[in-house]
Amino acid sequence: MHLEKNYDVKSKNKLIIPYKGLGIGKHAFVFDIDDKFFADFEESEISKGKVHVVVNLDKQSSLLQLEFILVGIVYVACDRCLDNLDLAVNYNTNLFIKFGEQTGEQSEEILVLSYAEHELDISQYIYEYAHLSLPYKRMHSDNENGESTCNKDMLKKLEAYLLPEKEVNSDPRWNNLKDLMNNN
Repeated sequence: MHLEKNYDVKSKNKLIIPYKGLGIGKHAFVFDIDDKFFADFEESEISKGKVHVVVNLDKQSSLLQLEFILVGIVYVACDRCLDNLDLAVNYNTNLFIKFGEQTGEQSEEILVLSYAEHELDISQYIYEYAHLSLPYKRMHSDNENGESTCNKDMLKKLEAYLLPEKEVNSDPRWNNLKDLMNNN
């Protein structure tokens, strides 16, 4: 495997893999992305981060296989208190590239590049993979006593806006229908 240049990423435009001049075989590209990278994407849920990205490219005569490995820390807003929350990123996925007349995505894992292309900008893929690595719920964990480690002031404000639970009195006309549903 050939280790290609260690890319210093100052902008998302620097995440380019020039595959045309590479020989058949395996090649590795290393990128270190930081806050500037995520700031280039206006709608990013990730506000800051330091992520080490390794792209292992296996170049074959009619196909490119790219293995993306992302490891690092990103900062997102907590779903509960909205304070910054640091989350570990550990993501591994593959992207297959075929060649054809027109550039386009065949599926989430297969990209078709035009024969005229000679390099691949992977910034959008790294951005998406970093977001795919995030858990569905993003909240501060509880401490050893089972108490939330979220911002205490924000938790007090949230409690003030919680509505008390009321007993729901159902309409008695629906009881017969409920009984029918429960019997089936």
